Amino acid sequence: MASALTSLVNSSVTFTVPAAGVVVDPATGNVLPVTEELEYSLFLRKVFTEQTTSYAGVDTRSAVYEGYCIEPNVLDSRVKGGTPAELTFAGDAPVVCEVEDARFGYGSTGLIGATLENVLGTKIRLLATWQNDA
Repeated sequence: MASALTSLVNSSVTFTVPAAGVVVDPATGNVLPVTEELEYSLFLRKVFTEQTTSYAGVDTRSAVYEGYCIEPNVLDSRVKGGTPAELTFAGDAPVVCEVEDARFGYGSTGLIGATLENVLGTKIRLLATWQNDA
């Protein structure tokens, strides 16, 4: 079922999630999990931007984006808090972010949760942090 918010799509995100198996990095010999990229179209709004200083001489900024998955409208079960992603919000340059939260309090099961997820899409919150240029 298509989301009721389809006409409001303003972002795209690519999640990197684990897949089955492992590979060996030929340069280091390290064993790494196989990963898969999942692409979604989202309706997001920037709900919070803050300037933070984590270390002396390094100024960082962070932004929180909150909204709904539109296409596909149900978030893959492998996408959880901490999942890395690359977000393109409203035509801005892509930023690296991570999932802060998904499938909020109403859930995705039961009458209310399933109805909301089918009509709007899975709710999601992403956190992006980057170093200031200047």
